[in-house]
Amino acid sequence: MNLIGRRRLFRLEKRVASVVAERKRREPDEMKGLRLEARYHATKLAELILHGDPQIDEPLAIAWERVRSHLGPRRTPERLPGVIVLPGNTGIAEFPHIFRSAPSWLLDFCYARLDCFLLGIELQESSEPAPEYGRDGLREAWDAWPELPKGTIGAGPPMPKPNPMRTLSPEEILDHIRLLKKGEENWSRRDRHRESEIMAKIDSDAFVRGFEQLHGPL
Repeated sequence: MNLIGRRRLFRLEKRVASVVAERKRREPDEMKGLRLEARYHATKLAELILHGDPQIDEPLAIAWERVRSHLGPRRTPERLPGVIVLPGNTGIAEFPHIFRSAPSWLLDFCYARLDCFLLGIELQESSEPAPEYGRDGLREAWDAWPELPKGTIGAGPPMPKPNPMRTLSPEEILDHIRLLKKGEENWSRRDRHRESEIMAKIDSDAFVRGFEQLHGPL
């Protein structure tokens, strides 16, 4: 390698080292923010389970209105610009007990596994059959967190199995949410590779075709 090539390689190594160092510096703050959002989301889900009487064929927005009627707007969790408000006394230790009382379709639809992963809570695996998603329901489930979905899990044309909520790990679901929030137009080559890795775990050509109908080609 000549002198010019070595200099270019040195500059490239410095840029890579700088990017890696900056990413590591941001990770603790990013995880702290994600855990706060998980606490907010889990609190809303717990209130929905306890006071909303959610039904699989009814939009969750209606069940959430029952929560607001029961608790009052000042006692329901809020996510305002730059701040999360968590009124009430629901603590992290109570989430597993509350979640165990919920139907498995609701926990799937609302990403309870992701909350538990971020908060260090063990979520008991359900023996109930995996719920059946519609394409619109799946899209809303992907996009809603850290808010709750407002529609129904079965909205839209039926999705082929396997169920993505039980196929992907919490880490993969979290990475997928990050990528969706980042916006595909802003994805790096590494981001696209990660998304392809995540979707490759879903061993179903039919599911991939259905996903591409929602989000475009992988």
